[in-house]
Amino acid sequence: MEPLNIAMNEKTTSLVFYHNPYTKIKFVNKITNSYKIPIFYVDFDLLFSGYCESQLISEKPNLEIIRPTEHNLLQIISELIKKTALQKSIIIFDSLNGLYTIKEKSHSGRFIESLLMFLSYNLKFSYSNFFILSLAEKKEGEWVLSPTKRHILENENINRLQIEEDNENLQIQIL
Repeated sequence: MEPLNIAMNEKTTSLVFYHNPYTKIKFVNKITNSYKIPIFYVDFDLLFSGYCESQLISEKPNLEIIRPTEHNLLQIISELIKKTALQKSIIIFDSLNGLYTIKEKSHSGRFIESLLMFLSYNLKFSYSNFFILSLAEKKEGEWVLSPTKRHILENENINRLQIEEDNENLQIQIL
């Protein structure tokens, strides 16, 4: 968890790349087990929710799972800003890919980038942390996202983390 703690102290927002969805679940479970502050898990792909509902992962009292739709997304963002305004918290967006799926319209890339940056900026006031999980791949040693998502990679105010498993051990690397 040392690279994670360094990243959390350095910048508010971390973009977390993963290859394997089960590694992502282990990473999120490690965060929820390691912190007692409020954690708001915004579940766009419903994988983590499914694990919690089937009791393969036990829910924590400080964890609130939120399942957004296209119709309530702005209301959820507004509520998250209110809930985190005065209290240090962690927000986890799972996943960037799912967020783009919810807002599949022309110019959705600009809207989503603005939304993420707005939320990230507001979290600075309470010293909160924001994790944006993203299924990605490496090509020629570089992380690659689709063209509409790659602008997030170019933002210098975001940590970039890679999570992988090595013999059942979760490996977190700052990129």
